[in-house]
Amino acid sequence: MRKMIKRTLTIFVISICLINAALAFFTVFVKNAVRGISEESWIIAGMMIFLIILTAVAGAAVFVSKRLTEHILDTINSVDINNIGDTAIYDELKPFFERIDNENKQKSEMEKIRREFTANVSHELKTPLTTISGYAQMINNGMAKQEDISEFGKKIEKESDRLLVLIDDIINLSNLDEKTRLENAEQVDLSIITEETICVLEKAARERGIQIYYSKTPAVITGNATLIGELVYNLIDNAVKYNKENGKIVVFVGETVDGVELFIKDTGIGIPKEDTERIFERFYRVDKSHSKNVGGTGLGLSIVKHICACHNASIHVKSVLGKGTTMYVTFPYDIDNQ
Repeated sequence: MRKMIKRTLTIFVISICLINAALAFFTVFVKNAVRGISEESWIIAGMMIFLIILTAVAGAAVFVSKRLTEHILDTINSVDINNIGDTAIYDELKPFFERIDNENKQKSEMEKIRREFTANVSHELKTPLTTISGYAQMINNGMAKQEDISEFGKKIEKESDRLLVLIDDIINLSNLDEKTRLENAEQVDLSIITEETICVLEKAARERGIQIYYSKTPAVITGNATLIGELVYNLIDNAVKYNKENGKIVVFVGETVDGVELFIKDTGIGIPKEDTERIFERFYRVDKSHSKNVGGTGLGLSIVKHICACHNASIHVKSVLGKGTTMYVTFPYDIDNQ
């Protein structure tokens, strides 16, 4: 497009110069050929000719601009947004169309995620509600034996708790989706939050014979203490749930070159290589049969990823199927406080 504009303007300027040169030559020729005309008359005639030329130049400029605009717009209108790479467009316009293409792809991806989320939520909510409704109907219709009512009540309570946890996670995830900036940020010691979380989960780990080894150094970060606590809880809880019997968990918190790091390594079932990126998707489960046994909503790691995004933290996964998983969460240093 730039070449075309330069070529058009060059032709236009050369044409104007040629016209002016021809006019000057014609004026000198006429002046020498015609005698007896006063100097004032020549000046008036020259001004009139100049105005005529100026009008002609303006008209030509409008015509050229209109043709250039039509040419550019025709090119823009003929572009297939969904196939930018297959369309012949000006190099200057490619970044603009590529940005539009990327935004359209992001919107399509977000729409796909929303549809999948809605379908998954419906399924996840329907499962416990069906169980609750079934047992409740059996009790209400007198189909349950007296000695079974207590057991049915326990199952209803269990499914109700599962439903409440799922709803809480959905609400938390929705709230995180709406956050554009970190709220209630303060200086918190990640090592203390991690230690408190280990104390909460130690009983569940001990029941399965899992040992937790924890090493730390004071590691202060800027963040929301509640969200950080939820992040640490979800990661260590997963390390317990998806570990093997009599396994172990190694937890480390400390400062590294890149920032404050939370390191959690387990000896669990591991994650296939092709699934290491998908585990952060909502409701995605690597081993659906195992997940059903250990419980959970399938939203924990999605919440973790959102919390990391809120704190500009990065999360990295290393895993070997059947041998265990390691999670690395790195919080950048607070430059203002260094």
